Amino acid sequence: MTLDNPPDDTSEVGLDLQKYLSLFWHWAWLIVLVAVVTGAAAYYISKQMTPYYQSSTTLLVNVAPATQTADYSSVIVSQQLTSTYAQMITKDPVMTDVISTLNLTLTPGALKGLIAVTPVSNTQLIRITVTSTDAKSAADIANTVAIVFAKQIQDIQSQRFAESKATLETQLADTEQQIAAYATQAASATNAEEKDRLDNMVTQYREIYSGLLQSYETVRLSEAQSISSVMQIEVATPVYIPIKPKVMTNTLLAAIVGLMLAAGGVIAKDMLDDTIETPEEIVQRFRLPILGVINHYSNKEVSPITLTDANSPTAEAYRTLRTKVSYTSIDRPLRSLLITSAEPGEGKTTTLTNLAVVMAQNGKQVIVADCDLRHPRTHVQFRLNNRKGMSNLFTQSSFVLDGSCQPAGVDNLSVVTTGSLPPNPAELLGSQKMKSILTAMTEAADVVLVDSPPTLAVTDAAVLAPIVDAVLLVVRPGKTRRRALQQTLDSMQQVKANVVGVVLNDVTTSRSTYGYHYKYYRNYAAYQKYYGGKHRKKKSG
Repeated sequence: MTLDNPPDDTSEVGLDLQKYLSLFWHWAWLIVLVAVVTGAAAYYISKQMTPYYQSSTTLLVNVAPATQTADYSSVIVSQQLTSTYAQMITKDPVMTDVISTLNLTLTPGALKGLIAVTPVSNTQLIRITVTSTDAKSAADIANTVAIVFAKQIQDIQSQRFAESKATLETQLADTEQQIAAYATQAASATNAEEKDRLDNMVTQYREIYSGLLQSYETVRLSEAQSISSVMQIEVATPVYIPIKPKVMTNTLLAAIVGLMLAAGGVIAKDMLDDTIETPEEIVQRFRLPILGVINHYSNKEVSPITLTDANSPTAEAYRTLRTKVSYTSIDRPLRSLLITSAEPGEGKTTTLTNLAVVMAQNGKQVIVADCDLRHPRTHVQFRLNNRKGMSNLFTQSSFVLDGSCQPAGVDNLSVVTTGSLPPNPAELLGSQKMKSILTAMTEAADVVLVDSPPTLAVTDAAVLAPIVDAVLLVVRPGKTRRRALQQTLDSMQQVKANVVGVVLNDVTTSRSTYGYHYKYYRNYAAYQKYYGGKHRKKKSG
């Protein structure tokens, strides 16, 4: 098929919940490890930290009875007074008195840093909370602050009436003295007139005394009505459970943060990974059919696995590729096929040699043309000498294929190696002579498989693509980059190449980068397990 409808750069594979769940499952060991490490680190650090304990007491602000009314202004006054007292509690006079009472070694500023004072909303209550490294000390400080502050408030309130009361008390004492003096004189008077005068003086002073006493009681009553007091209604007790560090909370939070960071790192790694991972990407993003899936296998021999282990599942996968390639063109059978890849190391030569073997085994006359005139590998796989080959054909005025075609040790299969490497491969492959060589090969065989350098490395593949019937791309999941494949397809489109599909090579069937088995991989793994085991039993029998 030609690339009349080029891949859509904007098309993206939609969010696959299964993919990300499997991604997390694959990296679960790392995510759990990071969570455990961060949690353990938080636990160790928290255990090393100095524990702090907290104790609290509650004060009730008794507003002066004279200011208590049923209107809204009384409520505002009460709240303002409570707020004012809350501010006064941590002032230096209170802190200094507490330090003196408890014989603390702290400064007023340091002590203030241990105390938190909070008015309870919509009440006349003030909550005093003390935080310290010693639970008993925290309770003692809280209780002492309450007692000291209540006493200081009482003293401040009382000072407003102290002078008036002292004056009245002095006057009462003087009046009592006058009464006593005049009463003594009246008792010792011998003259009736003098005695009456003294008795009148005693009566007058007693009236004065009564007036002073009434004034004194009035002042005392006014004091009682006008003084606001503070009362401790809840005594602070030592609490031996530390408020910080919260070891288990810190451990849990650190583990959760580590878990989230690890999961985010996994997602970021996946998003930044530009390599192709799934067949769905090829089909949906690049709109190319998957013609074959070749599993990862360990072949100790250089020769194609279709020769060394013809009954293996991998060899069967190459036969499936052969079938699908033959179906890519029904009306006009493929006579020449270029097999290439985007970048080196993706297995194009291995794919070509194995495909050539299974095609020859199917009865077709096959010629392999090694046009990788830079780093040839075909002669190595078939164990052929490379003294003569493509480069010799270019120098012949009228070339004869028989002189350059070497039997590959497989019926119906011949190989034209590169021969000596020329200095100008691209010019040779793009010449009319190359077209003549390829025409002669197609006349001599049913199908010609052409090997070339990677598309992005040099221009050789782009030069060969227009003169062959079709191009087959080899993609290696986990290695081939999306951008590289896109550039390869763009290059093929520019020369109007007929890209028939993609071969996924070196696919790991036991697991994938995402940790889940794709449909194609999973089915192939099951096939490999069944037939591979069956084949081994036959051999052992």
